[in-house]
Amino acid sequence: MRERYLARVLVLFIAANATTRVRADGYFSGTTGARAAGRAGAFTAKADDLSAVTHNPAGLARVGTTLIQGGNRFSHNTLSYTRAPTLDWGGVEDGVPPYVQFATVDNERPWQLLEPLLGVASSLGQQDWGFALSVHAPAGIGREEYPVDGGQRYMMVSREALILTYAASAGWKSGETFGVGVSLQWVHLPSLRYQLVIDGTQFPGEVNPVASELDMLATIEGSDPFALNAVVGAWYRPLPYLELAVSGQVIPSQLEAQSTLTVDPLSPSIDEEVVLRREGTRANDVVLALPLPITAQLGVRYRYLQGTRQGARELFDVELDVGYASWSRVQRFAIEGDGLVANLLGQRVDLGEIAIAKRWRDTFSVRVGGDYAPLSVVILRGGLFYESALAERGFAHVDFVSGTQLGGALGVSLFVLGLELAVAYQYRQQPASRVSEADARVYQQAPASQCEAPFDDPDACHPQYLGQPAPAINAGAYSAHSHATSLDLLYRF
Repeated sequence: MRERYLARVLVLFIAANATTRVRADGYFSGTTGARAAGRAGAFTAKADDLSAVTHNPAGLARVGTTLIQGGNRFSHNTLSYTRAPTLDWGGVEDGVPPYVQFATVDNERPWQLLEPLLGVASSLGQQDWGFALSVHAPAGIGREEYPVDGGQRYMMVSREALILTYAASAGWKSGETFGVGVSLQWVHLPSLRYQLVIDGTQFPGEVNPVASELDMLATIEGSDPFALNAVVGAWYRPLPYLELAVSGQVIPSQLEAQSTLTVDPLSPSIDEEVVLRREGTRANDVVLALPLPITAQLGVRYRYLQGTRQGARELFDVELDVGYASWSRVQRFAIEGDGLVANLLGQRVDLGEIAIAKRWRDTFSVRVGGDYAPLSVVILRGGLFYESALAERGFAHVDFVSGTQLGGALGVSLFVLGLELAVAYQYRQQPASRVSEADARVYQQAPASQCEAPFDDPDACHPQYLGQPAPAINAGAYSAHSHATSLDLLYRF
């Protein structure tokens, strides 16, 4: 049992958090495309540019002629955590544990400057068709970094990752009544890196909720060249001023990162190397599996038309989107060690397939947005959104914003010499939340601990933490907010 618990720590706890984005909707956040972002993501029915490959590929049939679109999203992401004060039962003096308070830690790498979108859409001379080839980085936060000695260190020290999605898409419409479309997507994870601190203490009944001389920094690095995904969608216009739309990601795929694992002591007094082997030969390769959700978006759009039926111009529109993501698929993350054996502080551990619960829930979102075109050369847009919590409060973590999120957006398009310049600003915030030590359910990783399930042996477990594997380390105050600016250039001919 103890060896199995050590294996979970060395590999899987990292895997359980090693993903690319922060959001109530799991790995991703924000909106792809400046025109969609300016509407706070309410674009399922409106979708009529290259970002339709993500929002609703049926909209490609309405692009017409040929569209070349390129852009980027810039963001500043503030994530703050203040660990709740705790009694340090690892530093007891004269029978009294010191009361330890923690400083607030913030994401030390808040700027994200590269999140591109590039591609071409064209009718290829077909009146009722639209085709597209594109590449984009899904909107979100690709990196976080916190102090190695901060109050969050047993949850996470740093992570950095990049996801790229390559898409081949097509849409078809029957006049102006309805349309359907599909986008086949190649999801590429070029790089992934994640670090956290683990406690290597192995003495019976000993705990170190604040720090330990046997603390070690565990790092996983990996990539996945290919995962298949697909988005399908449709729209229907029963009346000239009313549109209904549906879109969704329909393949329950997953990323499988081929990774390497290293474990390094933090204390200068420990010079022992943590050695990983397979069949007697040094090795450190593992496979990390990260499930992707099935999603659905429903959209209703009202169009205010100005002019005669033949020459009607859309003066403004308002769209309401309701979204769903099956993040309950992520009940666990899995690592396959394929016979990998770890030697840590004299213990031999077989790293087979290991799994740990994550306890995520399905999420829901509501988005309202629209465009207003007072002049033929200017379009103004705006919107608001709400996203439900990803996890119960007791499972809050610095790796993902797990609470409810609220936000809004503003945008504008300017048309000059056949070019459209689209700019959008989007703000999202998780209201400040607190988790008490009594409610906290994320436990410190102590791989060599002799306290085994059901964690009630007073000779092996610390009396202050009976019934749990180790001290809970996610109690405290959380807050997060992001500012994102999207800039796209569109050329139609």
